[in-house]
Amino acid sequence: MAMRRAATIGLILAAGIALAGCTGEATGSPTGSPAGSPSPSASTPQPTSTGEAAAADEALLPMPVEEIKDWAETAVPGADAEEAGPILSGWLSENTSPHHKTFLKSQEAGAYQAQLACRGDGTITLTAGELDEEQLSAEPIVCDNETIAFDVTTTATGMQIVMDLEGAPTIYALSLQRMS
Repeated sequence: MAMRRAATIGLILAAGIALAGCTGEATGSPTGSPAGSPSPSASTPQPTSTGEAAAADEALLPMPVEEIKDWAETAVPGADAEEAGPILSGWLSENTSPHHKTFLKSQEAGAYQAQLACRGDGTITLTAGELDEEQLSAEPIVCDNETIAFDVTTTATGMQIVMDLEGAPTIYALSLQRMS
């Protein structure tokens, strides 16, 4: 009983720390930093169900949560690549956060090469586009335990990225690299 209580408290603390400074209409949506990119650290979903369900989802991830950031740095091009921003990474699950929206409010307009890596038994569908658009990219990007490269073009400052999960808990890493 004491171990379960400690695990639940740890999960709640981790979620609270990860969500500090986040806003949004979905499950914790980071806003862009002055440079136009969110923090490059791994994000933890905001629990929307019991601590036991969230802990069970976390146990189904293909790696421990604390290792996601390190994996992300090798899964997609990093911030050290030319014209690259920081890497967005974290995990999604049906019981905690099946929908995640990120606003990059200061992202410069232009053409970007994006890479999305996902690992796990779920499927992540990603759409991206202008900050104020309701209809984002024409073709959603579907990631099913793979790495996919695709283009994103914006004509105004700012970008939004929406990820939806279907299925089992899954980790993700996303990088944006400005095309010259």
